[in-house]
Amino acid sequence: MDFVAIIFRTIDWILVVLQWTIFIWVILSWILFFLRNSQFRWRNRQLYHVLEQLNDIFERMTRPFLRPFRRFLRRFDTAGIDWSPLLLLLAIYILRQVFWAIERRLILSSQPM
Repeated sequence: MDFVAIIFRTIDWILVVLQWTIFIWVILSWILFFLRNSQFRWRNRQLYHVLEQLNDIFERMTRPFLRPFRRFLRRFDTAGIDWSPLLLLLAIYILRQVFWAIERRLILSSQPM
């Protein structure tokens, strides 16, 4: 049972890392959006360039996971709003809950009565 618990905890850890990566990317993209429309972009070019590079790195890390949700959302008119990160976070939350339930059930079934 320890091996199964290790696998479930590893999967949970990967999902948590992915969840935080998405959060960071979304917040960073919002910051860049507002900085593009301000004087900050021209006054602090080096910092703005670093923020753009970080945004690119996080976008490349999350793009493979967001792609299925973006394909699904193409059918609907979302008024230019990208809902795929929210749907991915919801899917991660549901997966984590399922894994926790399975792990609890396995732990309870392995205990002697």
